[in-house]
Amino acid sequence: MRSARKGCLSSGIYNLDIQLPGKSLDAQFASLWERFSKLPRTVDSLNTFDVRLRRWLTPISVACIVPIDDDQVCAYLENAQNALAPYMRYAPQPTARLHITLFMVGYLRGGLPFPNTWTRDELNRMTSNAVQMFRKLPNFTVRVGPINTFPNVAIAEVRDDGQLRLLERAAASVIPETRRMSPRFSLLPHITLGYWGERPVPEVVEAIRPMREWPSLPLQINRASLTLYYRELGTYRKRHVLERSVEQIIGTLPLSRRK
Repeated sequence: MRSARKGCLSSGIYNLDIQLPGKSLDAQFASLWERFSKLPRTVDSLNTFDVRLRRWLTPISVACIVPIDDDQVCAYLENAQNALAPYMRYAPQPTARLHITLFMVGYLRGGLPFPNTWTRDELNRMTSNAVQMFRKLPNFTVRVGPINTFPNVAIAEVRDDGQLRLLERAAASVIPETRRMSPRFSLLPHITLGYWGERPVPEVVEAIRPMREWPSLPLQINRASLTLYYRELGTYRKRHVLERSVEQIIGTLPLSRRK
């Protein structure tokens, strides 16, 4: 197990602990698969009352993500999506919007100052601070695959030595502590391929099982993005909700080129 690296980076009033955690992702992903296999049915997390209410009140979400644009990795992920699409109530995530979510910033303020909402001016200042922070961090390589699943979404596993958690902390550090969203779960690095809707788990397990043996691929991480994400206006079938969503980049956050 690689030893943790200690130190501190600073950008103005923002401080960042750069100690890298060494907890094994192998055990976490194995546990995720085992727990899923014991469930009776998948979960339709796109169609709950809470989600519909939130999207009505604050329809535009803000997140810090790592985009996936490596051709080989995209082909790998698209092969998995094509194989699993018959088991998904919703069409898979379009390849151009595949990403690793680092940190949920909140929502674009559309009127009343609800909690975790931000004005465009605030997001622009946040982006400027994030650019300064992220340029202090080096490029690194992760490995993508094999395929796994949460109760609601199919995913590709992502393995690293803690650098993505470092980027998560960097993203959080440019937000005043009193206004940060509290993550519901600790970061388990992954790429969401698509949403299941609700269906029996055993058939999903059988579809994914061969993909659990797929070899992983390397992916170079050299930037992150601060993005807006929202659904297009208009009428369309629920199945096409991901295809009819928009991802708008507020700012690109390049990492330094030092190794």
